[in-house]
Amino acid sequence: MACLIGIDVGTTNCKVAAYSENGILKVLASRPTVTHYLENNWAEFDPGQIWDAVQEALREVVRHLGDEKVDGIAVASMGSASVLLDENDQWIHRSITWFDTRTEEIAAQWRENFGREEAFEISGFVPNPMAGITKVQWIRNQMPEAFKSVKHWLSMQDYIAYRLTGEAGVDFSVACRTMAVNLRDRCWSEEILNHAQIPQEICSALKRSGELVGRITPYATGLTGIETGTPVFAGGMDYVCGAFACGLVESGQALSAIGTSEQILMVVDEPANNVEHIDTNFTCVNYIVDDKYYIAGQVISSGVILDWFRNEVAKEDFTTLIEEAEKSPLGAKGALLLPHFRGKYAPGADPMSKGAFIGLTTSHTRGDLVRAILEGLCYESAMIIEGIQEVVGYSINAINVVGGATKSPFWMQMKADVLGKPVICLDVPEVVTLGAAMLAGVGAGVYQDPADAVRKTRRDDKFYKPDMKKHARYRAIFNQVYQEIYPALQEINHKIDDLINKEES
Repeated sequence: MACLIGIDVGTTNCKVAAYSENGILKVLASRPTVTHYLENNWAEFDPGQIWDAVQEALREVVRHLGDEKVDGIAVASMGSASVLLDENDQWIHRSITWFDTRTEEIAAQWRENFGREEAFEISGFVPNPMAGITKVQWIRNQMPEAFKSVKHWLSMQDYIAYRLTGEAGVDFSVACRTMAVNLRDRCWSEEILNHAQIPQEICSALKRSGELVGRITPYATGLTGIETGTPVFAGGMDYVCGAFACGLVESGQALSAIGTSEQILMVVDEPANNVEHIDTNFTCVNYIVDDKYYIAGQVISSGVILDWFRNEVAKEDFTTLIEEAEKSPLGAKGALLLPHFRGKYAPGADPMSKGAFIGLTTSHTRGDLVRAILEGLCYESAMIIEGIQEVVGYSINAINVVGGATKSPFWMQMKADVLGKPVICLDVPEVVTLGAAMLAGVGAGVYQDPADAVRKTRRDDKFYKPDMKKHARYRAIFNQVYQEIYPALQEINHKIDDLINKEES
């Protein structure tokens, strides 16, 4: 039976996992991703430290596998964190993290000088500081002489693949996070690169997910223990690989990945980057299966709100808090939460929006507040799902959910009841590494195609059917109250932001 390795270069950890071809985890090794925080809330990764972490994890996996042959490797990674290597393969500046917003001024110049509509029609992005190309421009502005020596502009995915194989190849789902890929033509955009004055020859070769990037070099064998010549295939964006591991191969299928934030995506046949949808702030970019695309939105603050409430307010463990929430009635006795603790992303971005509890009285218990948090998160995800449906013009029939939230049947049943759609939870502890390993299997010929990979690795799902009577009650709260909270507080929150900024300045 084949052995496949998936690598996940994540914001928190670098993980390496080996799987059998039926998707059974053989061994998992993890090393922390070190983030260097600077002044002004800047944050950077040291590429050398990340490569060291991947090497260590690979060596641990190889030790456990013993003499077992590895049939293929693929790399999944975060997006937008760029690595610039010179002719000696040395990085010239630490990688600016994807969530670092120091490049907002550069993004604003894109919107003004190139045009937000033009960029959106080409790349699917409204220029913003998370776009990888803005990170490269910032480094060039700070280090113009060193930038002249740049030989490779890599994302974290192709950086690791390059260290393993000596070849620079990146899949479309990661490459598109640079804002420099033409979505429809599936190539680097000459128009965008020329405007940024970035030579195309430093860009990695664009690959379909599962396409061969290169083979393990003798040097990489000495560092990792992986046999020389082992094929390395293009993987994908981390949570997109997770979507594939959950079985998303057909258009119309949707995923909710709940962690610190909640990523919601839907697989589609064509990019929904018509300028009439530009203000929704939904991202529609390249998927990893059959040249499809996906449209996505985000609840920026999801699990992080529960963490905050537990640590700063309740001082209690999650199990106790959820048990108390279960005793609270539907609607939390009138308490509602607007979960914009880190702003609003979509539909319609508003970084100055803030979180709020409303409807509170002295009769409310701690359990009521926890239930209000969970209901607020479900309402916010409903806003995104309905916004996506409006853009693409057809309905999502069911939601696949992954992440720590799936451990709470109470939360998942609530999500089904609020959405009025079935919620399907897949019990896979490491969906990102599994998705990457599945892509390696497609590339290595272990699977006939992506659908075959899903069939051979599919696990038992836990299915939550919506209670339509409860859905009707939730829907009334959603329509009559929840949707009115953000518009009512928008101006107030902007004034708060202005006052805080004046005090700090």
